[in-house]
Amino acid sequence: MALAETTARPDFAVAEVSRFDASGQPLHVWAHPEGRLWTAAFGEADRREGLSLRSVLGALDAPWHDLPEGMPGPWFGAAAFDGRAWEGFSPLRFTLPALLLWSDGARHFAAAFGDGAHRRLEETRRKLEGAILSSGPDITPARRLRYPAERERWNALVSRALTAIAAGTLEKVVVARAVDVEAGGRIDPAAVLARLERRHPACRAFLVRGERGATFVGATPEILCRIDGDLVRTEALAGSADPASGVALLSSRKDLREHRWVVDHLVGALSGIARSLQRQPEPGLRNLVNVVHLHTPISARLAPGRGVADVAASLHPTPAVLGVPSAAARRFLVEHEGLDRGLYTGLVGWVGPRSSELAVALRCALIRGNRARLFVGAGIVEGSSAEREWLETELKARALLDALGAEP
Repeated sequence: MALAETTARPDFAVAEVSRFDASGQPLHVWAHPEGRLWTAAFGEADRREGLSLRSVLGALDAPWHDLPEGMPGPWFGAAAFDGRAWEGFSPLRFTLPALLLWSDGARHFAAAFGDGAHRRLEETRRKLEGAILSSGPDITPARRLRYPAERERWNALVSRALTAIAAGTLEKVVVARAVDVEAGGRIDPAAVLARLERRHPACRAFLVRGERGATFVGATPEILCRIDGDLVRTEALAGSADPASGVALLSSRKDLREHRWVVDHLVGALSGIARSLQRQPEPGLRNLVNVVHLHTPISARLAPGRGVADVAASLHPTPAVLGVPSAAARRFLVEHEGLDRGLYTGLVGWVGPRSSELAVALRCALIRGNRARLFVGAGIVEGSSAEREWLETELKARALLDALGAEP
């Protein structure tokens, strides 16, 4: 049953293992229960950092012919929304783990990279003998913190956006706010992640561990790109409603207009780097546990010489997290939003020589000690109201509030 270890490169070794334990302190976790994929990356054998998606990602997908088929990565990382990172995180960092564990649901694998890879792999196999896949520790109950005038600040922000839209400066801008939670003891990011995986199996659950005790976790419904060879898949996910009202999105002029901007951006960006492109002519519905979105899948065949770096740099950020026109929306956020987004609405995922998967970091929280900060946003267009958009952000916050054991 075991795979033969790869010896073509002295800095890489892989083997199938009977089972493994999810405990420990991974630097990155990536899970897609519906897609039967779970990964955990430990330590660093190598690192790539910078400010340019094109330059950093372009250095990661060079041919590495002896990696086993189906292995995610081996590079895992994240990028901040606007090049500014929180304390303890890098604006753009992808790491080659010293140890990578992954599972396809039926089989479990371990791979080691860097100096001493074969020795480390054997030590890991001995350590994992008889271990079982952990379901995660218990959640420490938490409470949501309320602040004076937070609703008034939101109303003022939306009002400024609508004024700019009426003046013709903007057509759309995505504004965000934070929701803070406090627990009686340390919040365990692994426990939060385990809950997100169980409750949102259609989403990509992720964990990015920073320095000095900071951890970023989430379960995002939005993939920026999935690349397999020259085939790239992306999706427009814009326009939101509660599950009871989801079908009304298909006839909502406001939501359809907001959705169309995202579709047009993705199609236009891919057209410059692809030799063929396909898209669903009309949006459908993406039904999640707490919310329903308008959804349009798009696929393309990349032109020769194009790869994940070109795709990510062309697509990110989309109007689903920024606005239209993008330059004006960015100026508006800098001047008025007043929120340190960090990795929120940035990118998170993995990159490899044959396949890559990058997601937009949504439905997420920054955890430090006994505090967690959740991030939620809404797209403001003509016809938006502060009340409706507030309720939309409350809807989006439920996934993380539930995972943290806090009231809605």
